[in-house]
Amino acid sequence: MSAAGNASPVPASDVAVRVWTMITAGLDEDAVTPWAAVLDAAERARAARFVFAHSRITFIAAHALARAALAEAAGASPGAFSFAAGAHGKPEAQLDGRPAGLAFNLSHTKGLVGVAVAAIPGLPLGFDLEPIDRRAPMEVARRYFTASEIAWLDRLPETARAEGFFRLWTLKEAFIKATGKGLTQDLSSFWFRVDPPEIRFAPELPERPQDWGFAQRIVHRGFLAAIGLRGQGAGIDATWCELDPAGFDPAAGLDW
Repeated sequence: MSAAGNASPVPASDVAVRVWTMITAGLDEDAVTPWAAVLDAAERARAARFVFAHSRITFIAAHALARAALAEAAGASPGAFSFAAGAHGKPEAQLDGRPAGLAFNLSHTKGLVGVAVAAIPGLPLGFDLEPIDRRAPMEVARRYFTASEIAWLDRLPETARAEGFFRLWTLKEAFIKATGKGLTQDLSSFWFRVDPPEIRFAPELPERPQDWGFAQRIVHRGFLAAIGLRGQGAGIDATWCELDPAGFDPAAGLDW
């Protein structure tokens, strides 16, 4: 998906974003092998190159879920999509060699995969997932976060610090994934207020806070999910669906 920095902002209140997440903890290769049928040859070859089984499982689950979500949004078959590199290498969905008219962003972390989809071509959309049941790496925060973000974390009770860190981290990831620039972008050149999520920028960044909207949610009772998009206003019309892998069949479509 293209995320050009000079793209005209879309009003966030008009953007419907659908998010699907699915637990992968406990899945084995027998469980995900049927899902690989909707992947293309390049994806299956890429999955086969992973050394560890858990990496193959995560890759197949994530890409099958993405195809099922795109298919639901476009009214097409999951296997009908191809992908081309857009700006900064970010993938764009295509149907019959033409842009599918959808924006999407895929994320995965240990034990969970997810995808966010919006029916607006070229929308700068980012999505991130992180577990919150591990120690807050404050050394990472002190190296990459801004002084205001670190001060906010320091004010939190120690028991809330891990969740606080990952609230900031997922919001930052959602932003840099929406721009398509990833970690090549300086994480201290922008900062967040967490509740409600609002972004601010250093003077050198050609962005305006009012052009960006964010949404954040705890999913599956142990993971933080964040969406970011370039759109006027702070609201996002997000619909969230937590899938049970036992009933997931990418070829059969997704139900809300």
